[in-house]
Amino acid sequence: MANDKQGIERGAAALDKIIKGKFTREQQEHIDRGKGIHQAPKSRLKLTRASDIVRMVITWLWWGKIALGKITLIAGDPGLGKSTVTVSLAAHVSTGLPWPDGTPCPHGDVIFISAEDDAADTICPRMDAAGADSSRIHIVGGVESLNRSGDPETRLLSLRRDIEAVREAILALPECRLIIVDPISAYLDGSDSHNNAEVRALMAPLSELAASIGAALIFVTHLNKGTGGSALQRATGSMAFVAAARAAFLVAADKSDPARRLFIPLKNNLGPDGNGMAYRIEVVNGVSRVAWEKESISISADEALGRDDDAGGHETTLAGDAADWLSDVLSAGAVSSNDVKKHAKEAGYSWATIRRAQAALGVKPQRVGGAAGDGAWVWTLPDEHKNPQMTLKEAGD
Repeated sequence: MANDKQGIERGAAALDKIIKGKFTREQQEHIDRGKGIHQAPKSRLKLTRASDIVRMVITWLWWGKIALGKITLIAGDPGLGKSTVTVSLAAHVSTGLPWPDGTPCPHGDVIFISAEDDAADTICPRMDAAGADSSRIHIVGGVESLNRSGDPETRLLSLRRDIEAVREAILALPECRLIIVDPISAYLDGSDSHNNAEVRALMAPLSELAASIGAALIFVTHLNKGTGGSALQRATGSMAFVAAARAAFLVAADKSDPARRLFIPLKNNLGPDGNGMAYRIEVVNGVSRVAWEKESISISADEALGRDDDAGGHETTLAGDAADWLSDVLSAGAVSSNDVKKHAKEAGYSWATIRRAQAALGVKPQRVGGAAGDGAWVWTLPDEHKNPQMTLKEAGD
């Protein structure tokens, strides 16, 4: 019996050696053919015929500005009323009242996520002051879950971990039109806001979420402290935030009127390069609200932040050149503001640079020729003593 057992073991060992030797030779031959031991499945491009793609049109929450099913970014320095602006946006959606520029506003529910303001003493009073329908405003107070001990707890929302909870909350509101996150930096849950890869990994499912539910998703962020680069590059954190947003707006102070605020497009991938809006912060019974101006504004974001695209770090020299140029233009007498703007553009100066040159020279615009449809604004040098009367033809209006 012992000999039989030993024989069986020797036979099995010999067979195993033969099999291994054969497998090793086959492996080597496979490698010699350049295929490697483990060949990964061949990758293929996923192709779809354009003719098979169902066409869809962009639908708007605020026409030309904020699209449904897309991400929009609002950026600005602290203290300029970004949060009060978001309350105003929420109020319009909750009531369905037209937007400040007169365009229609879809009526629906709003999910409001804010880490910087208290709901009881700040958000809700501001909603009331803005005329919101509070029954259509849903304020997120955190995420309810069970801790390791099995006890219920409420924690801060994480856009990375809790996206399905957000989806469920939105689906529970069939008429949800708007979700506001203020600021987005408070809900990153450890993700590095300056790391493009991490931000893209975070934003991709959020973009998909917005598209799948057909609601507008607005993120609020601050501007960084830098003065170089464009206004778009000053949005805090990774440029992946701006890249994921289909539209972005800057909230800035009006340098010529400290009480006036500007809501200016930074980018708009879906709509026309429209003009911005202006507003003021009103305080009613101790509560702030936005009072929008009805007329649009044409100033750019770079101009609002005092940056010239052609400055290149030579702002002082550029301002001096612009002042010399403006002095030459006005040296022969009064010139209409429209002509000043036209000639400045032809000379390569931004309007913001010309306005600074205007202030440096002490140029005071004056109205000539009568009322709105019959008159014109003209610019004259302060040392010009003759009456700046001119015909409308001369004024260029």
